[in-house]
Amino acid sequence: MKADFPLVAIVGRANVGKSTLFNRLSKKRLAIVDPSPGVTRDFLENLVEIGGQPVKIVDTGGLEVWGVHPQSLQREIEQKVWEVLKEARVALFVVDGRTHLTGLEAEIAARLRKEQIPIILVVNKREGVTHQLPPTEFLTLGLDPVVQISALHGDGIANLKRVISQEIQEQEETSSTARQETPTSVAIVGKPNVGKSTLYNRLLGYHRSLVSVHPGTTRDAVGSTIHTPFGAFRLIDTAGLSRGAKADKLDFYASRRTEGSIEESSICLLVVDPIQGITRQDKRIAAQIVQNKKGCIVFVNKMDLVRETKVKESEIKEWVRQDLNFLYYSELVMGYALEETIASQIFPLLGNITTRYYQRLKTSFLNKTIKEELNQFKWALPSGKFFQIYYIFQEQVAPPRFILHTNFSGVGKKEEMLKKWIEKFLRETMDWKGVPLEISLSGK
Repeated sequence: MKADFPLVAIVGRANVGKSTLFNRLSKKRLAIVDPSPGVTRDFLENLVEIGGQPVKIVDTGGLEVWGVHPQSLQREIEQKVWEVLKEARVALFVVDGRTHLTGLEAEIAARLRKEQIPIILVVNKREGVTHQLPPTEFLTLGLDPVVQISALHGDGIANLKRVISQEIQEQEETSSTARQETPTSVAIVGKPNVGKSTLYNRLLGYHRSLVSVHPGTTRDAVGSTIHTPFGAFRLIDTAGLSRGAKADKLDFYASRRTEGSIEESSICLLVVDPIQGITRQDKRIAAQIVQNKKGCIVFVNKMDLVRETKVKESEIKEWVRQDLNFLYYSELVMGYALEETIASQIFPLLGNITTRYYQRLKTSFLNKTIKEELNQFKWALPSGKFFQIYYIFQEQVAPPRFILHTNFSGVGKKEEMLKKWIEKFLRETMDWKGVPLEISLSGK
């Protein structure tokens, strides 16, 4: 079974649609599909293209009770399944989304986790509802990621291929000792003449952008990559966003490029001027950062000028936080762009935000630790019951998005209050400074 191509094994109990999925991925009818259990005796293999690369998929026989079966043929089939899994790069554990979770599937899931390979839980027969949350009982298996499909009708197959490709790619990147570190894209943004280019040059350690006292010198977004002990970063020095109708044609296109840089970056470094105060332009840029769900550091520049006045730094921090209250999750750094130590303040924060922005928490940790602690709080619901969380899993990264299955099915202010409370708890429990979080509640 060992091959030069990544091997993806399709496993599960009998009659859940493994062969139908194999045929769907193969784009042809190769496996015999029949509702009678145990039709697949000989394993079928096929070379298919997933994510632009050839992948070998294997359709395995249905598992019953591992290692304990009176029929010698079934024992041989099951032994062969686990042999295949030792060579597999990814396992697709297929379950029937129309039926309840079985004790056998719980046993299979526990056995699969011991194989130490990526396991994708594939909830089949979910035609027309793949966009909805999967049945909670399947999530209790603690497997991640979870993909819903209809192998018969093709629903969700494109998403499944994307997840398979991502899992294979992550394995290759992890196993390659010579892989090149991918830099995190950081857009330095702000209104004109707040010191973006000066900060950009100081961080790079050499003069790359033209610095001028005249506002709006930088028309194009300029980018350079720098490697630091805290990671590799591609710094993008952007043009300042201009004032809408008053902007000339060059300013308009410069502003559009800045907006594009925000969209394409992972982290935004928003530079503000304490002398001018937080203006409508600052708030508009901050709103774009929040809307695009980017990591963020707010850098209050020109503090050397402020220190010549009687204004306290604590007062400036307070009004910056107040005026940019919707950017509450951001890190806040105060200094001036020409300060020699500014890079040693900024880069550790960028490294930390990058780690958290792409961090995926284990489902077991979320349910054994976070869920239990959250359930200790007694939030009363309109029904008279207390708010209860049944299951938590992280759906995505960049930004981290958490799905909570609960006994609350309402919408409106109460839902928003619960989500804010949960987010506050997560931020207090772990280090999410500078990282936006998304919380989604699913009722019974």
